Amino acid sequence: MLVKKKAILIALSLILAGGLSFFQYQYFKSMAESDKKIQVIAAVSDIKSGEKIDTKLGIKEIPQSAYVKEMYLANEKATGYAKVDIAAGSYVLKSMVSHEEVPVLKEDMRRVTIGVNLTSSLAGKIKPGDFVDIGWVPKDEAKDGASKIVAEKVQIYDVVNKSGEDVRKADKNNQYDKESLIPAAVTLIVTPEQAVIIKEYEAKGSLFLLGY
Repeated sequence: MLVKKKAILIALSLILAGGLSFFQYQYFKSMAESDKKIQVIAAVSDIKSGEKIDTKLGIKEIPQSAYVKEMYLANEKATGYAKVDIAAGSYVLKSMVSHEEVPVLKEDMRRVTIGVNLTSSLAGKIKPGDFVDIGWVPKDEAKDGASKIVAEKVQIYDVVNKSGEDVRKADKNNQYDKESLIPAAVTLIVTPEQAVIIKEYEAKGSLFLLGY
């Protein structure tokens, strides 16, 4: 009887040891797999906003566990213009790159945003990089004077819908939600003086865009 009990204990010990070894193996295997190296695209030198990125890219190795979907893998083609400044050595994310030329905010210029709707934004047929004139219609013509052009050849920096989403991305994300395609706000690149004038006139009436 004693021999039988010892045999059972030995068998249980062997089973427990085997199970522990199996779980340890699985754990260390998963750790090793998560630490596998993959290659992603990174900037080899500083890239300024608006610059073409194509000639300033290289390959960088990172642990697979650090990879996010926004990164470019080494076998993906990264091409276009930088939406933001990208420091040398930084990973290049897809949200940082535009396939169209990006308006550049020069040192002496500023950004200002005005409210628009479908009719005041040229039926929504505007995009960053376009140049427009800014027209104005007063609320009270007798008090504030006649309609006029308040700024000429102003470049558009950004166009968003009422949710603050880029209307071009909204077009791709949900083609059935037509409301998301209508511009609600336009950001312009102007001088500080123009920004003040534009906002003053916006408070006294309605602004609209004139296309070229």
